[in-house]
Amino acid sequence: MELRPWQEAPERDGVLLMAPHELSAGRRAEVLRSARWSWVHLTSAGADFIDLAEWPADTLLTRSWRCYAAPLAEYALHAVLTHEWRRGAPWQERDTRSAPAPDAPPVPAGASTGGGTGLWGAEVTVAGWGAVGQRLATVLDALGARVTVLRRSPEPGSPFHQTSDLGRALDADHLVVALPLTAGTRHLFDRAALGRARPGLHLVNVSRAAIVDQDALTELCAAGRLFATLDVTDPEPLPTGHPLRSLPTVRLSPHVAWRSRDSDAAFADDFATIWATLAAADSSAAPGPSAATDSSADPHSSHAPGISDVSAPGVPVPAVPAPGAPAPAAPAPSAPTPDARALDAVIPGLVPPTSGRRARAAVRALLTPGRS
Repeated sequence: MELRPWQEAPERDGVLLMAPHELSAGRRAEVLRSARWSWVHLTSAGADFIDLAEWPADTLLTRSWRCYAAPLAEYALHAVLTHEWRRGAPWQERDTRSAPAPDAPPVPAGASTGGGTGLWGAEVTVAGWGAVGQRLATVLDALGARVTVLRRSPEPGSPFHQTSDLGRALDADHLVVALPLTAGTRHLFDRAALGRARPGLHLVNVSRAAIVDQDALTELCAAGRLFATLDVTDPEPLPTGHPLRSLPTVRLSPHVAWRSRDSDAAFADDFATIWATLAAADSSAAPGPSAATDSSADPHSSHAPGISDVSAPGVPVPAVPAPGAPAPAAPAPSAPTPDARALDAVIPGLVPPTSGRRARAAVRALLTPGRS
């Protein structure tokens, strides 16, 4: 397997790694039309950049569904804590207190915490139950917050209170938006919904701006009824002079909540996990030689398609020998082939209408000896 710029990809059967948020709509369309891709993997967690209604049935589409969960949850936690302690932290760079009297108690009765209240007992709604929502809810719960999860279809047995009622979700101290942008979530938090929110609600958006009615949010923040921490806006960046830039009730960041020490290449782990899991699941279900001896189940085979990379030229990808050179020996299996649970674990990375069956068929085709 080798990494090439998309302009040098084969005319068919290539695998495209694409960072859609780093390309204009016209450039994305040009890249997608440039070849008959067998597989397109998005470096983003969202697939809203893609017209799924027009997506070719024989092209696998996957996304980086879990690699940004940690930094996005950390950003949201930081936003919530910053808001809780916005009136001042309890510590100072140096102690400016006067010396206490000899008989003074260690802690004066009127000692101030600095104006903050912290998360213990705060009511926080997490909208969305993907990798980000699950991680964030767990962290908030560990810090003593009362967590409510907004889901379209609540499931029994969850350790968190779940609701599909938008009004209940907005009756909170904080609302963290971690939903994908779909036809059903676009402007989910519209003017009417935001108008019914608990006064003083702090809205944190780490997903897509279009899930929230930005004009209504701006007006309510300007009136002092709501607060917001936004990593996403529409457009990005906001025009000079846009009120969100100067409102004291709003904090903005330039769509960087996903960044961390490992984030620049983290999407490659999600891609590799999907590849390995589907390939192993397919080979374990197919008759014939085992994955350890069958080159069609080996993603390092010289017959594997080339990978084109639109935005991350430094991502480490195993190289393929030159045509005609002997293929490397297949590595010994380090673990048994995955069972249904292992396969289920990567299903969130498959963008509907892609199914598990179609994905496995696509991997089988990609790894078939003789494919170029």
